[in-house]
Amino acid sequence: MNLEQTGQLRYNIATSSDDTLIPQIAVSLTAMARNLKEAQIDFYLLHGQVSAGNINMLSALCQGLGNISFHQVRVPEPEAYDPLVEAGGWLRETYYPLCAHELLPDDVDRVLYLDAGDTLVIGDIAPYYTEDFGDAFLIVTGQKYKVVNGTWLVPEPEDLENQKEFLPGILEGLFNSGSYMINLRKMREAGIDLSYYYDCTERLRGTGFKIKDREMGGDGDICFGDQGLLSAAFIGRLKYFGYPQIRDPWYNPYNFCIGYYDHFDRKPDYQPAILHFAGVPFKPWKANYPIFPERFKRSGGTAQELSRLKPLQLEYYFLWLEYLFLTDKVLGMLGI
Repeated sequence: MNLEQTGQLRYNIATSSDDTLIPQIAVSLTAMARNLKEAQIDFYLLHGQVSAGNINMLSALCQGLGNISFHQVRVPEPEAYDPLVEAGGWLRETYYPLCAHELLPDDVDRVLYLDAGDTLVIGDIAPYYTEDFGDAFLIVTGQKYKVVNGTWLVPEPEDLENQKEFLPGILEGLFNSGSYMINLRKMREAGIDLSYYYDCTERLRGTGFKIKDREMGGDGDICFGDQGLLSAAFIGRLKYFGYPQIRDPWYNPYNFCIGYYDHFDRKPDYQPAILHFAGVPFKPWKANYPIFPERFKRSGGTAQELSRLKPLQLEYYFLWLEYLFLTDKVLGMLGI
């Protein structure tokens, strides 16, 4: 635990984005401040091109929220991430946290990474944040296991060689990267840098294995994004949160993807602490709500009907809208 002399818990939390998702990050910050109100938060925005106006807005919002210190971290050479973009798909910003240990201050030894915009902290994250890393580089929410003689096991490095049985799942991601803990100290000690990920990418491309590009459709070059790359890069050195006591790919209290309700018509038997709007037809800011704050009026695109959602997903969309209104209120009080 990272405690001040007062005994107050401090959290290091990071995300990465361009200007596109800044309004959504503001909503996430409001939820974070309200639901971690007993803690002090150091929030790091990793970026290469966010405008000064948006930086100032987020900084002022954090001051208004009271318990978040805002830090912008400009990535010095964004183009250096382009080989990962070319090989793995997604945007540059997706890959910035892979080198968070080089970008964040040296005295920050752990950080919780959250996807920009589509994650909400709605409960206590202390058990996740303070979990002992052991020898692991990352603490993750496991979503892929291997079953051997009826026992659910965490995949190991040798499974990368099994292209038929294990490699597809590894490339799709052993865990969901919407939320994970990074052992910054171990990353630094191991000398991890972009060249390490370049080498890993080339090894993956060399397998010749192709998976479906979920964005473009059809089959093509390997599109493993950040979670597939991280899964392969640190396989055998990932710590699945809750494992081995809990061996269940649906145990996701700190990365609760609400696509869960495509598979179940009941709530999970745990209280989600971090929501991830993943596995759903559209993101919450795309919904056609009965009311919407004027300052956040969407530009372009067609609003999506809430009727497309499962009944148990709706409450999370209206919860997001509640935090949107709270964000609007705080910004209004600040004269922004």
